Amino acid sequence: MKRVAVIGGGVSGLASAYYLKKKGVSVDLYESAPRIGGRIGSERMLDRWVDFGGKNIGKKYRRFREFVRENGDFPFEYFGFNTSQVVDGKVVRLTKEGRKLSNLAGFIRLAGPGGAARLYPWIMALVKDNQQGMLNTPFFNSIADRLDHDSLASCFPPGCAAHLIRPVTVRMNGAEPEECYPGNFGSNLALVLDSYEQLRGGMHQLLEAFSADSSGQLTLRTAHQVETLSRSSESGGIDVVFSTCGRRATVSYERVIAALPAPQLSLLLCGSAPEISGLLDRIRYFPVSVGIAAYRDKVFRKEHRAMVFDHTFSLSNAGAYGIHDLDLVRYTFSGRTARQQISAGSVAEDVILQAEKTVLPYFSIADNQRTAMIYKYLSPGLCAYSPFHYRLLAELREKLADLPGLFLTGDFRRGASIEACFAAAEETVEHLMSGDRC
Repeated sequence: MKRVAVIGGGVSGLASAYYLKKKGVSVDLYESAPRIGGRIGSERMLDRWVDFGGKNIGKKYRRFREFVRENGDFPFEYFGFNTSQVVDGKVVRLTKEGRKLSNLAGFIRLAGPGGAARLYPWIMALVKDNQQGMLNTPFFNSIADRLDHDSLASCFPPGCAAHLIRPVTVRMNGAEPEECYPGNFGSNLALVLDSYEQLRGGMHQLLEAFSADSSGQLTLRTAHQVETLSRSSESGGIDVVFSTCGRRATVSYERVIAALPAPQLSLLLCGSAPEISGLLDRIRYFPVSVGIAAYRDKVFRKEHRAMVFDHTFSLSNAGAYGIHDLDLVRYTFSGRTARQQISAGSVAEDVILQAEKTVLPYFSIADNQRTAMIYKYLSPGLCAYSPFHYRLLAELREKLADLPGLFLTGDFRRGASIEACFAAAEETVEHLMSGDRC
């Protein structure tokens, strides 16, 4: 097989290139930014690299852990699951660190008896088969058929929706429970049921190792902005039109994997495949802002490392960057209030000051000098999918028959977690190799 183009150097693009290389296929990887990584990319702060996007690696992330092993000896460190929130004026904490009974009591308090009863069969479906924690799986497709006429919020008592459902939807989807749908919630539950580690050196070393391909199979085309994808009138394949260094060019490939968020894919295809573009436009994304701030002294205690905030705050979550980084805070702004108060034009200093004011009653921020800060506003940010999402994916598969040689993957296929993006990329490469549509 001739070289395959992969469009997008984020986690879905890296996974696609990885699985193509395992099949012995050479890859041209196009990325508009100067470095690969996308939303798992790293930035310099003081004397270290820090990660803005998904850096937490679940114990059940089989595919991604295999990717890490094959790219080098990168040690993991414990991150855990530790979060708190205020309910009726009291702090309720959930953790997986030797507190099973109190953790269960906290869960029941947040969910309420009715919410716990509704969640129980959903949780048991994932306990029996962890793969149900992705999009487009039999159990949650059946949930979609029954319940996706209404929002996720309508399935649960108000207290459960506010205290248990919302913290995971704003974190994973940037959306309120009334903006999400039951058939997609398995991907959120999988996040809650797992426990986490992170790479001790961060994602930066892993990305560098992957970039330093010694096999000759991978060509990185960073700072290459792909503008359109269309069927080639000459070869019958896919024309990739891109610009770089002030020049514009076209390269034709027999097969292309476009591995981008749905809104970006829609823009690439709006001229050549308007029906596919229209389907992609039905997938909802919401902006998210992330700030990472370093302080002179520790902000957190090891037993109290994170907190979520309710719908009245633009700050949805504040947590320690790592169990050994208690002076480093990761602030996340998502949900409806964040959208109303924060935009691409917001001043980073103002946003972080507001976050510090929010966490002041709970963590050691007062008189604790901030020594450094970096901040990003991401739009498109987090994927909230669509109602009856598996049906939309089936429609996409049918329409892609009109563009043989083009394959689509991304966070909208199997879910937004790193492992789900790897699963979607693995499936996409299998379809590409077999000649099937995906």
